[in-house]
Amino acid sequence: MARRPRGERYELVFEKLGYAMAYGGGATAIRRDIERYRSSQYFPGVDSFRVSDWRTAVGGNSNPTALVRRYGFNPQLPIIATVEIDLPLSGKWSDLEADFVVTVQGPADREGVLCLEDISALGDSDV
Repeated sequence: MARRPRGERYELVFEKLGYAMAYGGGATAIRRDIERYRSSQYFPGVDSFRVSDWRTAVGGNSNPTALVRRYGFNPQLPIIATVEIDLPLSGKWSDLEADFVVTVQGPADREGVLCLEDISALGDSDV
């Protein structure tokens, strides 16, 4: 089997991070939500996307979201942090946001588990 380009390794992402909003779709749901993205503002006329390296992204969304919120431990809902980040797509910043949660088993845990919760867009996307 041919190796997918770095920005299209959705199976690896799903294996490592899961995807709460996949509804049983696994890596296919991650791919679907990225491929459904459209933005007449940031990517006019573009209908094919792949996640690209954030370190080399230029143009597109001039104010991409990168937000981390921390919470105290709660045994009923052991989420200690949420992360929201706009994804770089095809070399440019988008407004397609990936939302993650960090969970722990107990209040003394020093390491948590990062999980992908949702992929959504504020623009004119179908996602």
